[in-house]
Amino acid sequence: GAPPAAAGPPAPQAFDMFGGGGGGAGGGAAAGGGEGGGPLEYLRGNPQFQLLRRAVQANPDILAPMLQELRKQNPQLMQQIQAHQEDFMRMVMEQPEEGEEDDMAQLLQAMGAGGGGGAGGLPPGMVQIELTEADDAAIQRLQGLGFDRDACIEAYLACDKNEEIAANFLLEGGFGGD
Repeated sequence: GAPPAAAGPPAPQAFDMFGGGGGGAGGGAAAGGGEGGGPLEYLRGNPQFQLLRRAVQANPDILAPMLQELRKQNPQLMQQIQAHQEDFMRMVMEQPEEGEEDDMAQLLQAMGAGGGGGAGGLPPGMVQIELTEADDAAIQRLQGLGFDRDACIEAYLACDKNEEIAANFLLEGGFGGD
């Protein structure tokens, strides 16, 4: 028969939560491999998925609006999630494995920090992310709702830079409201 991932090149699309929906969808099962991962296993290494997991564990009510946004941005991935809801929910609710937080920090640093930083860089566990002027303006508007800057940045990034979803997330007590 035909090769399993013969979908052709992925269509160009805007930045989406769990990027690469069209291209990564076909190879997910093969990449997941052993350890009972299933076809969504490739999401584990995705920094947006790790932020989503953290956000949902702090406030499970945020999952529905985030999935609605994902349906708009990446319908192929949403179909995979719907086909494997139990696997997805198990992955979302499980605690990060040892070293996974470090992996996320490294990925986020690679995405936003540019160079590696020399001596006297960021403290352990801290990540530097470059924000555009538009991102900063959105975060300032979120701060105007009465939340501290760090919470606004974290919510904004966890909600895939969607200001409206980030505002809902914060107003619903996202990340435990601390």
